[in-house]
Amino acid sequence: MPSTRLPQPSVSPRSGGKRAVVRGLLAGLLRGEWEGGARLTEAEAVAKFGVSRTPVREALLELQGLGFVELRRNCGAVFLPFGPGELREIYAVRSLLEVEAARLAAGKVAPAAFEPLVASFSKIRESGGVDPGWEHDRALHRMVAEASGNRRLCAEISRYGDVVQTVREIVGGQDYGIHETTADEHLEILSALARGDADAAAEAMRHHLAQASGSAVDAVGRMRGGGDRD
Repeated sequence: MPSTRLPQPSVSPRSGGKRAVVRGLLAGLLRGEWEGGARLTEAEAVAKFGVSRTPVREALLELQGLGFVELRRNCGAVFLPFGPGELREIYAVRSLLEVEAARLAAGKVAPAAFEPLVASFSKIRESGGVDPGWEHDRALHRMVAEASGNRRLCAEISRYGDVVQTVREIVGGQDYGIHETTADEHLEILSALARGDADAAAEAMRHHLAQASGSAVDAVGRMRGGGDRD
């Protein structure tokens, strides 16, 4: 059975600011360093991550907005439960946002934007290769969000996308294949966008994110030991 020990964050907290604190706190939650109900003060976070109070406060506010912690006066941050069940909820919200974005983006993406992605995913499919760092996956989702024409929707998609990317960077080193979606799914989304078929684009995105959610939940469950546990 693969080791359940997670790698430490690769970005130095002293130079990474808010992003390093967010990543470090999420890594701690995934490792079980903090359980639901555990408390962390600003002073403790400053000492742990070697940054000033400003990035710590920004990180905790971001995590509160995403439902990972609750900030209480004179108490600091109280961690909320986080595991496969909570990750499933994140993907459910992400699906609501991105399915609608795909519907809105259909027929609005210039060929110059999606043709390189079609070539990249076709190459991955034909060669059995991988998408290093989920680079092409992230480019596709960013393109769809921007093409939706809704700035608020785009901002929310980016916010949830950052969390998903952080989680899969942390867990991905365990070689569970977390979030490894097929090139066919990406190509189906791109094909529907190019045709201007809003319903097909929305359905292709829904299917893609359902598969990604299943992979993520399975990976976190196995990392915690014993499969999918809510």
